[in-house]
Amino acid sequence: MANYYVPGTTNTVCDVTGFKMKRSDCKVRWDGFVVIPEAWEQRQPQDFPPNIRPERVIRDARPQPVDDEPSGTYTVV
Repeated sequence: MANYYVPGTTNTVCDVTGFKMKRSDCKVRWDGFVVIPEAWEQRQPQDFPPNIRPERVIRDARPQPVDDEPSGTYTVV
């Protein structure tokens, strides 16, 4: 309980437990809740996934086929 006077601080209520404490003894969690030290929890590392870059994919790795026969008209002699 925070039923005593401390200059420069105020009483506050924990957003998780509902206990009354001095504001200088409380912490602010990552989600913005003001909580007592026993209710403080660290943010999950899974909230920050690694930056996975996709592999570069070559669309068509085959060379274009070369036309062996010349186009045009043929004359038979």
